[in-house]
Amino acid sequence: MGINTAIFELLIIIFIGLAIPGPNALTSFVHSGLFGKRSNISLITGMAIGLAIMELIVGLTIESLVNNDNWKIALHWIGLVFLFIMGLAMFRFDLESINLSTDNGKLGLKSGILMQFVNGKEWAFVIMIMSQFIDPFGGGIGGIMIIIFITLGICIPAMIAWTFFGNSLSEFFSEPKYNKTIFSICGILLILLMIGFLIRGPVS
Repeated sequence: MGINTAIFELLIIIFIGLAIPGPNALTSFVHSGLFGKRSNISLITGMAIGLAIMELIVGLTIESLVNNDNWKIALHWIGLVFLFIMGLAMFRFDLESINLSTDNGKLGLKSGILMQFVNGKEWAFVIMIMSQFIDPFGGGIGGIMIIIFITLGICIPAMIAWTFFGNSLSEFFSEPKYNKTIFSICGILLILLMIGFLIRGPVS
């Protein structure tokens, strides 16, 4: 596989992944709707740091990860549980329990970082792209860094776009008759994502 082909295929995989809203996208969307777009600066920064660390870890240990069935099964079920809890939380979320005039309930840098390591979709995505594209990009730390650069270069603007989308709907988040529908839709998307990963099984 040539490097141009590898870049093209990697971009396709990334855009497909972004087309299915996951925890990062939905969190950016909901958080900005509740607290405004500026509240997502530290959150998205944390997401980027967490993703880069995860990609580096997976890239350096890819052989043991992709060939170890226990790792794949454990990550698969951790991810399913995480998606289920996130989806259930969306249905049970009570906006009145948060005072939007304070910092209560806001997510920041640490939350953005930690989210990546309990995000099953993220693990599956990172393991897949690292296992497929490290060699075409030259292998070793060089190949890993190219993949990190490309993914962050696309994923960060995508989270910013979700942020502005959520912020544009902030008035709906403040209206009880609308915010319940928005949170329910987000919950349904997360549950459907969980079902999709459950049917697919551990990443191979």
